[in-house]
Amino acid sequence: MTGAVPTMPPEAASSLVGSVGGLVVMGVGALLVVAVVLVANLWMRWQRIKASRPRFEPNTVEATPAYRRYLVAAAWAGGSTRNWDHSVRPVLAELVELALAERLPAGGDPRASAKELLGPELWALIDRDVQRSEDRSTPGAGREALLRILERVERQ
Repeated sequence: MTGAVPTMPPEAASSLVGSVGGLVVMGVGALLVVAVVLVANLWMRWQRIKASRPRFEPNTVEATPAYRRYLVAAAWAGGSTRNWDHSVRPVLAELVELALAERLPAGGDPRASAKELLGPELWALIDRDVQRSEDRSTPGAGREALLRILERVERQ
């Protein structure tokens, strides 16, 4: 039987492979796999969210954006002059003015009170009217200066 073309058995001709029905079955199978992966992913995320505790307890000072802003400013205190002028000075000036405004009589000027309380050396470190530096190589006032300013305000 040389040269004879092999023929397919009749049951193989009706199989799903290569037919439209086979494509439908494979498509449904693929959708099922995708659905299982998505459900497993969502379940694992939900478990991770349930297990994690909030970073800050709600309704506390630590949960407020202002508190986090003060922490960031304090972290930059040990950096360069630019870090001090752009990150620490505005936040520290606001904090000092707010603290002194509570203690002043109505209509009192918190800036003038801060200038008097801190003296010329420390006032120069929080004065908002001072030109901001762009120098990244010179060290800033530092954490010691930050602590001295805060101690003076607390003692007031």
